[in-house]
Amino acid sequence: MAVRRVLIRGLEAGSAYLAYLLRESGVEVEIQTANPADPLLDVPPFEPLFTLDFIRDVLAVEIVQQPSGNYDVVVDSCDVFNFEEVRKALLSDKPVYVVGDGWLSASLSLYRSLPIPDVDVDLPLERTGQFVEVSIKYRPYVGGSYTLCGSFRDAWGGCLYTPMRALERVYAAADVYASIMGLEAPGRKLKLEYSVGRDRLYATFGCRPEGKVSKINLGGLQVWMYGEGGAPRYVFVQGRPEHAPWVFAMYNLARATNAAFLYDLSLGGRGAFNLAYVGHLFREMRM
Repeated sequence: MAVRRVLIRGLEAGSAYLAYLLRESGVEVEIQTANPADPLLDVPPFEPLFTLDFIRDVLAVEIVQQPSGNYDVVVDSCDVFNFEEVRKALLSDKPVYVVGDGWLSASLSLYRSLPIPDVDVDLPLERTGQFVEVSIKYRPYVGGSYTLCGSFRDAWGGCLYTPMRALERVYAAADVYASIMGLEAPGRKLKLEYSVGRDRLYATFGCRPEGKVSKINLGGLQVWMYGEGGAPRYVFVQGRPEHAPWVFAMYNLARATNAAFLYDLSLGGRGAFNLAYVGHLFREMRM
């Protein structure tokens, strides 16, 4: 059956991207939201995907408070409240803690060259107990055919989690679009966390460090890989912002296959992910 009408419940970066993909395919889209504000991808250095005017006026996506009629597909996302407080924090000169989101707090501090709040997250940075608190609230929608902002199960560690990073919800939107349109898409989730500042990048794949660990330093990128017997369980990355496209590309490949890090090769030779994976995690398999 051809998909003609889709309801997306919740307005944030992932649902905005999904609406864009569907409209480009000629599908009628409605977004139900209690918070009609411009969706943001994240704090700098990331930029907004779209403005609300673009979604509504250019893409002709209808913003509604209540759904009406029948839909071929219903996709659940979430409304994000109080993000404006995070944007204001970028203008301050004090460390800011986003309650319950240490990674976003670290991004704010990194971007402004400030110490990070001494809560929630363990990063090799200067820490402080003196900080201002702000809150973000998420209103999730449940009961639809797909979700962008609900409970995911991490493929490596098996834990249930809610994707906090907007970029992961954007990736999930691409997966949902592919599924709706009958295209091939990764069938599993990996928890993603990241903090990016002016000159530092930190990222993790997976929900918890498990197994043996090896560390590789290569070209300014440091990779700690946890796992055993050829099975990765957790990856911690430290590098520079210019490494981000490759790091996130490897994350997306890892969502598709555990053999992802075998492909970390280029004309310049083997990459840090490849060295950490092959040299360490295959040690038992060589015995």
